[in-house]
Amino acid sequence: MKQRLVILVILMVNVFGFAQSQRELYNASIKAYESKDYKSFLKLTTTLDSLRPFHPTYTYNLASANALNNNPEEAFTALKKLVLMNNTADFENDDDFKSIKQDQTFRNLLELKKTQGKIIESSKPVITLSEKELHPEGLTYLPKSKIWLASSIRKRKIISFDIKTGQCTDWLNDKMLSVLALKADAKEEFLWVATAAFPEMEGFDKALDGKAEILKVDIKTKKIVKRFSVEGNHVFGDLIIARSGIVYISDSGKPMVYKIQNDAISEFVSFENEGYNLQGLAFNEMQSKLFVADYLKGITVVDMITKAKTVLAFPDDTTTKGIDGLVFYKNSLITVQNGVKPIRLLQFKLDEQQHEIISFKILDNNRPEFNEPALATMAGEKLYFFANSPWSAYDQNGVLNSEKVSNPILFSCKLD
Repeated sequence: MKQRLVILVILMVNVFGFAQSQRELYNASIKAYESKDYKSFLKLTTTLDSLRPFHPTYTYNLASANALNNNPEEAFTALKKLVLMNNTADFENDDDFKSIKQDQTFRNLLELKKTQGKIIESSKPVITLSEKELHPEGLTYLPKSKIWLASSIRKRKIISFDIKTGQCTDWLNDKMLSVLALKADAKEEFLWVATAAFPEMEGFDKALDGKAEILKVDIKTKKIVKRFSVEGNHVFGDLIIARSGIVYISDSGKPMVYKIQNDAISEFVSFENEGYNLQGLAFNEMQSKLFVADYLKGITVVDMITKAKTVLAFPDDTTTKGIDGLVFYKNSLITVQNGVKPIRLLQFKLDEQQHEIISFKILDNNRPEFNEPALATMAGEKLYFFANSPWSAYDQNGVLNSEKVSNPILFSCKLD
């Protein structure tokens, strides 16, 4: 799910004695830069970066401000952060960095930028779906029924598809919002469905802004038997089902993980003090830990008994930004990172206690087919995902340019 689709609250801070919005802060920082008041430029960009720590413009300007204030180490730190989230940034030709261009660290960053652009291919295309404007987000395989299901952001429905031909058939189309994650319980009695209102869905109305529902669907009858919602502005992006039958849901509208138990929805663990935009969910094998992805801050481990949270420290030369899909596999975490340039799939190996990342492997990187993958699912020993959800084909009003859309392509990756 795209970060840009989340309802953003304008943050207010007190700087230089008066309250300013981010836009006002940014404008003030540009004025300071243009007047060569570099000390004020640094102070303002530092504040902006603290408010939006992975905003490409703020990070770039922070690097520039530090270079102009003769803070080379801080400039290098910001530049590396920038390269890891956007290797297309053209900083090498900017005179703001003139004072540090001859440093070996600067040259190392240019090499890192080149490395980030390397094409790595582990996944392979499986099938192309027949429905061009479906805009799939999530998918799941029902092994007992031998059915593949995919969700639709635009068409507000769930389809089944033939894994050999790609032919799509409506499976459920019954007054839903945009459909995101899909998960069935172990007995395949019920399909649990995460939905939310997006401007990109057909029939969107502003009155639907902030609406989100979890649907409980009888798989045999294909009927919605219950709807779960919470008052306020919400985006239910992913869900996962414990062996106990309890359903856990991530909300990127309000940083919260909810649970549905005994047909009642309630708060499970809050990220309101530290979360920005919650995304994928994954259990470890014992289901003693829940891994929660944040689109900006990375991955948090939640102890299912104590609810204690541990933020995973990411290895050098990786970034926490842009994690959407999250899958646990053999004491490792597979991440779909679509909020970065280039888009990539990584596998992070965990320590025995599952509180630290000890190594990582890039599965896919900078592939021209990826624009852009989102949620993923395991079927057997393979990871499956759609490579080309057409977020970039919509205008600012959510109107789709069909000429920019290609049929959804399902990819799979055999994991070690």
